[in-house]
Amino acid sequence: MEIKAEELLYKLQQGEEQGWPNVMAVYGEEDYYRSKIAAVVPEYVFKGVDPADRDITVFEKDTDLRQLAAVINTYPFFCGKSLVLLKDDKNWTRQESESKKQQLDKLAEILGDVPDYCTVFISAPKLDKRTKLFKQLKKQGLVCECLSIKSYELGPWLEEQASKYDARWERDAIGVVLEYLAPVEKAPLQLLQQEIAKLAVYAGERKTWTKNDVEEIFAALPEVSGFAITNSLADHDLAETLLLLAVERKKGTNILPVCALIMFKLRQMLQFMELRRQGYDQKGIAAELKLHPYVARKMQGQCRQFTEETLQQALLAISAMNTDIRKGGRDYARLEEIMVLLLGNK
Repeated sequence: MEIKAEELLYKLQQGEEQGWPNVMAVYGEEDYYRSKIAAVVPEYVFKGVDPADRDITVFEKDTDLRQLAAVINTYPFFCGKSLVLLKDDKNWTRQESESKKQQLDKLAEILGDVPDYCTVFISAPKLDKRTKLFKQLKKQGLVCECLSIKSYELGPWLEEQASKYDARWERDAIGVVLEYLAPVEKAPLQLLQQEIAKLAVYAGERKTWTKNDVEEIFAALPEVSGFAITNSLADHDLAETLLLLAVERKKGTNILPVCALIMFKLRQMLQFMELRRQGYDQKGIAAELKLHPYVARKMQGQCRQFTEETLQQALLAISAMNTDIRKGGRDYARLEEIMVLLLGNK
């Protein structure tokens, strides 16, 4: 059977008997969900059993299949239950050698006959869906793929996180978070959760989280300092943009990621202006560019202060600068000159 990561995590946390198979495979690139699920599995399996009496075996590297089979088939002495954690990545990727195929077939054989007293939990970044092993896990066990969440799709996840603190976001507060993350394709869930925990402490008994709260707390996100620069640029604020660039230069920040964020913002604004010229309304533009309504509304005002020509010229200048930097050219001083040309006149 297959199950979504959010659902599996929730049901494991509830601790209720689900009648699930005793072989579970959790895989995928989103380590946030895999680590969360792995953390609650022991409590689910050994509900009410003292930690000292729990029979847990972990295989992380160079798994010996004979030893694995022996552990699975050895009845636990203390509590009548055992848990085997399989985290050896080499077990799950199909290779074309005959010996590897035989190993995978042997592993499938072992996992196809796990006694009722034993639970086997598999955690892996990848599982090859073409293998006999995966097909068997899907048919006889439980498989859960942990997919990354795109930054622009993060709204429901953020609402769910707030609800854990009996709190809610103001609409513009979620908009600011999504604006911070706009240059990032995959949302950094682990880091976001840490910042949300800090936000809950900061807000205290106040259960409505505001835009100002987000701006005060989310300083640890690596995108925030870059966002401050692109935001001042989009607001056509030359003095603030130069000040923020000076701060990054003083910190020794590599200029190439800074340029990448600025170029992302310039392209985004150009796309916004092009769609507006084609007759799209704000709602349509937000849908096309996958923007939160708050971000789209804000960008509409920002774009009025630029022309497509000036944005294109700045993009070309930064692109040329990046090429020259790799040949030993100037960096922050030249970027500042480009910003002066872009923002120097209203």
